[in-house]
Amino acid sequence: MNRLLKTLLCIVALSQSVWANPSNKSLEQAIEAYNEGFAAVEREQRLRHFRRAELLFAQVAEAGEIENASLYVSLGNAALGAQRIGPAIVAFRRALAIDPSNRQARQNLEHARTLLPDWVPRPEATATSFGSLVGALFGESAARSADQIYLLASIAFLAAAVLLALAIRTDRKGLRNLAGVLAVIWIAFLGTAVWKSYQPTAAVAVVILPDTTARAADSINSPSRLPEPLPSGTEVQVMEDRSDWLRVRLFDGRDAWLPASSVARLAG
Repeated sequence: MNRLLKTLLCIVALSQSVWANPSNKSLEQAIEAYNEGFAAVEREQRLRHFRRAELLFAQVAEAGEIENASLYVSLGNAALGAQRIGPAIVAFRRALAIDPSNRQARQNLEHARTLLPDWVPRPEATATSFGSLVGALFGESAARSADQIYLLASIAFLAAAVLLALAIRTDRKGLRNLAGVLAVIWIAFLGTAVWKSYQPTAAVAVVILPDTTARAADSINSPSRLPEPLPSGTEVQVMEDRSDWLRVRLFDGRDAWLPASSVARLAG
């Protein structure tokens, strides 16, 4: 049993209770194929069952009869079982678009990202830890989200208020001056966050074909932009659309051109 299947077992890839009463034949067949994938001993047989489950879950999703995060989590888990990381990441992100608080979708998305090579840039996590705050403060400004900057503005405001209160109480000019500096920083952060909030959000896309060559221009004859092809599952931002080609930006700031057919586009 390979590492991927072991991990899927550990994170309870499919909740049977969610689909206790399947509403159509395709969904029932998808669950059956999924269970057969877990029961299969031979690798090829297991991949075949998971791939069939993925196709059936996708059929249900495309029909539009069921629109919830659990369906896309199941679709993503089936894709992971079939060792198709790109489609799995697409499905988990679509689940989170429906329900941002879905814990299983979030955990499985993070797991799927760990299956990519270490050199592949990942989207930054929301600034909820000290490390991410430091990155937001000292990293490139383009990488800071509006939410990160709003949080930093709040911290600067709170620190300025505390220092001003201490300055009034102790009548210390140095504290008053420091509070003034922090107030200026607060205003700067706040203005930047408001400006970023009104900027158009680049659409996100996920590479779904394996070993996709990122080009320096929108031509199949253009040289490779990166040392290695992009693996399926690489997340990028779409900066320009030229029908058959997309200019994308990796999450380390590098730009490249990809065939439009090699990616699945998501909402921003």
